[in-house]
Amino acid sequence: MNMRKLIRFGKNSYVLSLPKPWVEKNKLQKGDLISIEEAKDGLFLKTNSTETLKEEPKSIVIEAENKSPDILRTEIVSAYLNNYNMIEVISKDLKNKAPEIKSMLQNLSGLEIINQSSTRIVAKDLIDIKEIPIKTLIRRMDNIARAMLEDTFNCFCGKEDAESIIHRDEDVNRLHFLTSRIIRGALKDVRIANSLQTNSLRLHSDHTVTTMIERIADNTKRICRYIGDTKVSGKWSEEMKTLFNSIKQSYFDVMRSYHTNDEKIALEVEKRNKEIIVACDSFFEKHYHKDLKFTNGDGKGVCNFRPACAATAKIVENMKAMASSVKYIARTVIGGG
Repeated sequence: MNMRKLIRFGKNSYVLSLPKPWVEKNKLQKGDLISIEEAKDGLFLKTNSTETLKEEPKSIVIEAENKSPDILRTEIVSAYLNNYNMIEVISKDLKNKAPEIKSMLQNLSGLEIINQSSTRIVAKDLIDIKEIPIKTLIRRMDNIARAMLEDTFNCFCGKEDAESIIHRDEDVNRLHFLTSRIIRGALKDVRIANSLQTNSLRLHSDHTVTTMIERIADNTKRICRYIGDTKVSGKWSEEMKTLFNSIKQSYFDVMRSYHTNDEKIALEVEKRNKEIIVACDSFFEKHYHKDLKFTNGDGKGVCNFRPACAATAKIVENMKAMASSVKYIARTVIGGG
């Protein structure tokens, strides 16, 4: 079913039929303005993004009784991502859970606790997602991730700063949740997308990039934790540091390609990335067979330094995961997202 819309050009009037699903999706009302732009093979219609988006506030009540912290955190984050303006957590006795619940809510950007009693905690959203450019948030995530990579590289040199890196990973998580929330809102309501001057393809690409940055930050945090547990010799430690540095540089390059839409750089990173993954596998094989002692208790080789070997394996696997995330960012740029 189509809806008919009257358009006037000078002294002449024309009637334009608009698809009802499109009208409902854009929540158009009688008298709303529609922009018409000339496209290559026709006309491009767009709702007026300067119009005020009036939405009824959404609220949700989350029952905390007999729920583990992990389940409760999942429900709170889900409500946040689904753009609930008011999140209320209730229980007959919140005395013991209150500090942890407050921490969960305060770790989500824009939520402010406005009411608390012995049975309920209420948080209100103070952020207007229509006014926060996604690009700005990605830049912030990128800057924090870069600093984490630099500091983790220094950890290979004996300058440990694991605590600081963990705190910055939490900052990346907060920005990732906020960015995901905005993207979900824009995908559900095209008027929000229009106000942010973006589209579905761009939103998909931005979501991929933010997810990969968040994963890289997680991998970086874990590597920093494991560095102190690995007992490889100076030669192997230096080679491991070189591997990490190559991944760090690939991340810097791929984000430069993303910010500048440079497909050539992204293609170079994609090619280099495969070589890095092969080098990671080769490093661990050499380390495992040449640098560790073995016994033959049951006829099989048994590593005498399992904790150190396990730490090294975890570092290598996290470096490979980082390389994989860099690859997805590169492919996003190559795909023209």
